[in-house]
Amino acid sequence: MSSDSAKRWSAPRQKKHCPGTALFPFSLNERGQEGESFRLLIEAIMVVFILIIILGVINQVDAWRWRISEQQLFEGYKKALNSPDGSVITEKDLILKDGSSYTSDSFANQVAGIGAECVEIEASDQSAFTVTNKRIIEINTLIQANIYYKCVPGSSVGNDCDPFCTISFGRELEPGT
Repeated sequence: MSSDSAKRWSAPRQKKHCPGTALFPFSLNERGQEGESFRLLIEAIMVVFILIIILGVINQVDAWRWRISEQQLFEGYKKALNSPDGSVITEKDLILKDGSSYTSDSFANQVAGIGAECVEIEASDQSAFTVTNKRIIEINTLIQANIYYKCVPGSSVGNDCDPFCTISFGRELEPGT
């Protein structure tokens, strides 16, 4: 056998043993770790995408909670209209979003035949609410509050409304006419 053919038929070279390879599930090649840095980049991108998805879900849950609270806000008004005897209806822990506003019209339009002049809006003395002419309320900050509703016959308060309703944001109302 010639020396050239001996080289061709020699045993394969053994990989060098690298200390610490048992700790890491990847292998080192003779050129270094080029593949590992790419793998790390891919994993970092995956983590960013997962965080974006999680934040999106959290935002959707908040929007969902706000929509449910807004539905409950108007449902409480309808409940009070169905019991115009001066009893107080309470909707507890509603989420009110900053920047939103509600008017007497928005409540009156929930039921046919009720005018905006038949709905009065009040609020507690918190800085979270701004009430204008007892007809418009603006929410200044995200807040969780109890909303109180009371409807009475209009003749008991000296007007032509039947019924006359008071909606109070954060301030408890006294039952009765």
